[in-house]
Amino acid sequence: MLQLTNQQLQAAVAQLDQAIYSHEQWHKYVLRVLVCRVPPDAADLAPDAYRHCRFGQWYEGDDARELTGHSAFVALGEAHRQMHERAARLMQRVADRLDVEVNEYDQFDNTLDRLRLEIQSLRGELVEMAQNRDPLTGARNRAGLLGDLREQQALVRREVQECALVMADVDHFKAVNDRHGHQAGDAVLRAVAQLMQAEIRPYDHLYRYGGEEFLVVMPQRDVEAAVGTAERFRAALGGEQVSVGAGGEPLSITASFGVAALDGDRPVEESIDRADKALYRAKEAGRNRVESSL
Repeated sequence: MLQLTNQQLQAAVAQLDQAIYSHEQWHKYVLRVLVCRVPPDAADLAPDAYRHCRFGQWYEGDDARELTGHSAFVALGEAHRQMHERAARLMQRVADRLDVEVNEYDQFDNTLDRLRLEIQSLRGELVEMAQNRDPLTGARNRAGLLGDLREQQALVRREVQECALVMADVDHFKAVNDRHGHQAGDAVLRAVAQLMQAEIRPYDHLYRYGGEEFLVVMPQRDVEAAVGTAERFRAALGGEQVSVGAGGEPLSITASFGVAALDGDRPVEESIDRADKALYRAKEAGRNRVESSL
C-alpha cells in the first residue's frame, strides 16, 4: 500500500497527467510515421525505447520514485514497455519500406488500450487516496472509516481474522496551542501521524479521527498484540522532540492510547466507543499510558 502524504499524492496525479499528455503526443507521431511513411526516429527503434520517451523518463525518474513497487505502477510500466515494443516493430517495417500487417497493427493497438487502462487505474487510485487523506497529517480522514471497518467486521464475523482498534490522543494538546500557537500544534500533529505511520504495517490504516485524536485499524491483530503496538507508539513519541519554528524550543510530546477489539456482532461504532472509553481511562490514570477494553 502506498504511504504518501496528501501533497505527494496530488503531485503524483499532476505528474501522471503531464506524462499522459506527453505520451498522447508521441502516439500522434507514431500514427504520422505509419500513415505518411515518414522515417521514424532511430531512438524509437531501440530495444529500450520505452525508457526514453517523455512518459518513460517520468516513469524511470525521481518524480515517480514514491510510486515504485506499487502493483498498479509496476503493471503500468510493463504495459508501457510492451506497447513500445509493438510500436518499434511497426515503425521498423516503415523504415524497411515494408507494408504494415493488419495483425501487427492490431497487436500494437491492443497494447495501447491496455496502457491507457493501466494509466487510468493508477490515476483513479491516486485521486481516491488524495480525496480520503487529511491534508495536514497525511493520515486518512474519516470519510471512508466506517466502510473500512464494516469490511473488516465481515471478516471477523466469518472468523477469518481478528481486528483491533487503537485510539490515540495527544496529551495536553490544548496547552501546546495556547502557549505556542496553532502552527506549533500543527507541527505536533504531523509528527505524531508520521511516527505512528512508520510503526504500523502496510495493511494497517491510520485515520485522523478528529482534532488531536487518531485511530488505527489493525487487521489480523488481537487486543494483546495491539496493546504491544500501542506501547511502541507511546515509547517512540516519548522520545520525540518536535521543532516548532525558528528560535523555538523543541517540544516533548506524549500521547495516551485506548485499545479494543472490533466486535463482529455489534455496530462498528460500539467498538470505536470501547476504544475511546479505554483511552479516557488512560487519561484519567495520568496520561502517557495504554489501556485496553477486553
